Amino acid sequence: MTPKTCLLWAALVLAASVAAPAIHAAPATATNTLQVAEMWEIDNLDPVRAGTFIKEKAMVVETLVEANPDFSLKPGLAAEWHRDGESEWRFILRAGVRFHDGTPLTADAVVKSLTRAFTISPAMKSMTKVDTVEAEGEGIVRIRTHGPVPMLPATLVRAYLAIAAPTSAKTPEGVITMPIGTGPYKVAEWRRAARVVVLERNPDYWGDEASIDRIVYRSVPDPSTRSLEIQKGDVDFVPDVPYGDLDMLAAKGFQASRHITARVYQMAFGSLTEGPFADPRVRHAVSHAIDRTAIVDKVLFGMGEAAAGPFSRHMSFAASGLAVPAFDPEKARALLDEAGWIDRGGIRKKGGTPFSVTLYTYPQRPGLPPMATAIQGMLAQVGIRAAVKLLDWSAILTAMKPGDMRIAASATAMYPDPDFFLRSHYESQGDNNVWGYANPRVDALFADGLTAPDETARKAAYDAIQHIVADEEPTILISHYGVNIVMKPDVKGFVFNPVAHDYSLGTGLRLDR
Repeated sequence: MTPKTCLLWAALVLAASVAAPAIHAAPATATNTLQVAEMWEIDNLDPVRAGTFIKEKAMVVETLVEANPDFSLKPGLAAEWHRDGESEWRFILRAGVRFHDGTPLTADAVVKSLTRAFTISPAMKSMTKVDTVEAEGEGIVRIRTHGPVPMLPATLVRAYLAIAAPTSAKTPEGVITMPIGTGPYKVAEWRRAARVVVLERNPDYWGDEASIDRIVYRSVPDPSTRSLEIQKGDVDFVPDVPYGDLDMLAAKGFQASRHITARVYQMAFGSLTEGPFADPRVRHAVSHAIDRTAIVDKVLFGMGEAAAGPFSRHMSFAASGLAVPAFDPEKARALLDEAGWIDRGGIRKKGGTPFSVTLYTYPQRPGLPPMATAIQGMLAQVGIRAAVKLLDWSAILTAMKPGDMRIAASATAMYPDPDFFLRSHYESQGDNNVWGYANPRVDALFADGLTAPDETARKAAYDAIQHIVADEEPTILISHYGVNIVMKPDVKGFVFNPVAHDYSLGTGLRLDR
């Protein structure tokens, strides 16, 4: 059983009417069409490559297992599941489900979809430790793992493992271009060059039927532009506008809501095996130089909470006894002195080399650029010169050097279990651990988490990992993520779901026009 999670989420909703000219809006054929400004480039619809969009936002494909808002598990395309021995699981498919093209959901179709996902992404296969996926008749999928994997059902919540029909259109290279799923919406049109996706309601959906006939998603990566788009009337729904715009938008009659979700602002280093950050005293100095409370209150306009660990204190994943690192510039200076970085007229030097780094981040999430600027100023106060540079995420991974840093808003529960974030970031062979953190005790605790006899013992292992990384700070955790949603007054029925990694519209959304 996966631990239940309770996330704090709050909403400010003010409603009134706003009239504005519609400029550059995607054409609508009916009043029951929702226009959405998506925060990321829509350049892929393949669930394995773009699951967060096509599953969580577009609601085209679905997973075998789903999660409730408290992160407990619930049936998805699998009506139930059973553990048959230490390394074997049986998933019984929901009866009567059909893909958008009318073909039935069968065990063979599920096996083909999952096998394809694991082939394309060996990292996902590694994380789930799946050995084989086999069909047992029409309605049972049997999964065998390499050793015990108690969180396997939770891993299948991950959007990248959503089930697409084998008949989905693909490129000659095998990339799905028009996914055929089982969800409440189906893809009607994809204008790739324009970054526009048009969805139509699936009238034969097996679950609760959606209220909105048509949804048009358009990529608007810049937060300020998203704010302007809804003010002009071009869109009905936007996520993550600049935080300073929220009160203004509410005063103009838009619905503006604020939520805490399963994501953490995290600073990572180019390398922990070479360069200045290989010395834990330097990492601790950076941590003590950052005023997390000021960042939450002044940079994020109160959207978030200072982070003691990767999981919000409101989540059952979070270890008790963790404290937010103190803002203590004097301690930071002392640690840098001790590490041999001596203040030479306002900038630290060691062996004649100035402590000068590039601090990378990306623009799509509105809190990141101003946070980077604030941290730049805080580091300067202790003698570290940081140049802020905004790049797309993939470009950052290429550009970073061992002595550089980056800030990201990292998802902490891509699947609802503490293993996901902790293993990927802190196991010596973790998929996201590109900085080279290695601690044999932490690796041993991960092994304990897989073989623990019960949930109490599992939690003890993951709690111990959280305490060790809090002491060693291979990454610097800054604050838990606050996401905002802005909607026109006639958009009704939105319920924020913290399981989604940005937002999810849900089938209960409707338009009162």
